[in-house]
Amino acid sequence: MAEDYGNLTSPRARFAADLAEHRKAARMTQAVLASRMRCHESLISHVEKGRRSPTADFAQEADKVFGLDGHFTALFNGISQSPALGWFARWVEEIEPRAVILHSWDPLLMPGLLQTADYARAIFSAGDSAHRVEERVAARIQRIKIFESPDPPAFLALIDEGVLHRPIGGSRVLAGQLRYLLELCEHPGITVQIVPVAAGCAAGMMSAFALARLRDGSEVVSADSVLAGEVTGDHAAVVRLRQRYDTIRANAQPKDVTQQAIKDAIRTWAS
Repeated sequence: MAEDYGNLTSPRARFAADLAEHRKAARMTQAVLASRMRCHESLISHVEKGRRSPTADFAQEADKVFGLDGHFTALFNGISQSPALGWFARWVEEIEPRAVILHSWDPLLMPGLLQTADYARAIFSAGDSAHRVEERVAARIQRIKIFESPDPPAFLALIDEGVLHRPIGGSRVLAGQLRYLLELCEHPGITVQIVPVAAGCAAGMMSAFALARLRDGSEVVSADSVLAGEVTGDHAAVVRLRQRYDTIRANAQPKDVTQQAIKDAIRTWAS
């Protein structure tokens, strides 16, 4: 059975669910399907569980085996061309839903997991068409649903103080975002800490990044930049970013001071 990815709106999650559904309807085991598709049985398992992305050849073979007119090929094209997720698809679809603990650092923007639709729309509107913007906004605000799962992760978000005073989308949008952030601060699984501008925080100025510890004990990181992004479980990268996170957090304000800073910013932008 494919892993639960919420409402299965993403092409990758749909591919996983449909592959398992068609295989079972045809009364095939994963071994039989692998033999007919000329691939290893473990690949069928990984694709059905959302752990591996299908290739174009894999999609074509699935269509051939099940006698479908391009169904899986179309889903593959949706995965490869998805404007909603892009390179971040692996993190959103594979890592976040399986995480026990998530840590994030954001020096310029609100964390994606905690953004309102209006705030996200203001970010995405810089260079995309209206249709693509709405797809990306929908994908972003869906991510908060991981906290509605039976076993949600703990989320520790570090945010630079300057984010509270950067009017993304204008004063109304930022005020709404800050009110939403204050509400989320009360969630038992979410911890938000502001890193004051006075701290300097040179360690965090290079980029935003996130770390995840999965249920099997493994750790994965993602790092963003203007030109590219990366999701990796490389041990050296994980250690380096975990050390950087600890350095940044050492300068972060406690919960009560953070919430007061958010309230003060709300009064500024709502006036």
